[in-house]
Amino acid sequence: RVLYLAVLLHDIGKGRPEDHSIIGAQIARRVTTRLGFSPDEVETVEWLVRNHLLMSDVAQKRDISDPRTIRDFAKAVKSRRRLDLLLVLTVCDIRGVGPGTWNNWKAVLLRQLYEQTATVLDSGMEALNRDQRLDDAKRSLRHYLAAQGWDSKSIRAETSRHYANYWQGLPTETQAVFARLLNGISDNEIRIDLHPDADRDATRAAFVLADHPGIFSRLAGALALVGANVVDARTYTSKDGYATAVFWVQDAEGHPYDVERLPRLTKMIDRTLKGEVVARDAFADKDQMKKRDRAFKFPTHIIFDNDGSEIYTIIEVDTRDRPGLLYDLTRTLAANHIQIASAVIATYGAQVVDTFYVKDAFGLKLHQPARREALEKKLRQAIREGAERAGA
Repeated sequence: RVLYLAVLLHDIGKGRPEDHSIIGAQIARRVTTRLGFSPDEVETVEWLVRNHLLMSDVAQKRDISDPRTIRDFAKAVKSRRRLDLLLVLTVCDIRGVGPGTWNNWKAVLLRQLYEQTATVLDSGMEALNRDQRLDDAKRSLRHYLAAQGWDSKSIRAETSRHYANYWQGLPTETQAVFARLLNGISDNEIRIDLHPDADRDATRAAFVLADHPGIFSRLAGALALVGANVVDARTYTSKDGYATAVFWVQDAEGHPYDVERLPRLTKMIDRTLKGEVVARDAFADKDQMKKRDRAFKFPTHIIFDNDGSEIYTIIEVDTRDRPGLLYDLTRTLAANHIQIASAVIATYGAQVVDTFYVKDAFGLKLHQPARREALEKKLRQAIREGAERAGA
């Protein structure tokens, strides 16, 4: 009955000027007290209503491969029972929005967040030990590559060419794809692998090429030109100077690309990365927003968070979605010497929240307030100019 009441009351605060989660929790406490719930049940319903957006926000707006994300979420949830209840409430809330809102991508994110948090709540924070996770990831890839016929010398070379963050952020299957793409690559070569990932309702786009500043932006521009919607992205630099970047993308309908379209997509992306197509010029006739979409207006909010990650500043941009937005934002970050390690993209109809895990040119967080303020102005300018170009 705790769960039933939480599901019934979670949005009861909507329509008030206050935060609907906070006012809703206050109403939920009065309702459940009047219904004769025990103090523990009253407190649990109130907590669920107050935090009913927490799990969805963390799963869709934060890098859940970052141990800090899991640790902070586990501290907020505190118990396995609350975690179980919050998971069910979150799924009900998302599915109740309307048909097509729930998909495998959201299911995968919530499942990963749930499983990692449950492990921490059951076994303690030491379950997030960074060295242990790194060793486990390397061992998993060694077994995978050995089964593919790789010799021990090649396997040793592959497992020693990456920094620690690479081993935490990617599944073994994706690391195996990068191992194949990196094998024997030359400095002027670009290697691309597009593959449907049905479990995530997305197409995995993996890229390997010589690293240089602004690589994330170039990749985002190439994907935007072929009409791909990015839902998640990771980029790493190997010790021998190669960028290993993976994007999960969907077509305009929110599905993986049909297999027969992948060769043409690969060719177009390759041409853009080689400079045969200039993304900024090619966007001139692609940026236009559909007429029916122009009526939706959302204010832009930009948040800088230096506490949510051990080594990165998190930049969260909440604004109106449109074609080319991710490219405009990443191009602006690159122009201001900001290194992007990963991006998490959450789309809510016509609204989008793009979250970037970044460092400055020296590999440090953005600690200076003046630097953050200047960067925010540049990002807002890019959003404004892009919206004008799109006719928004």
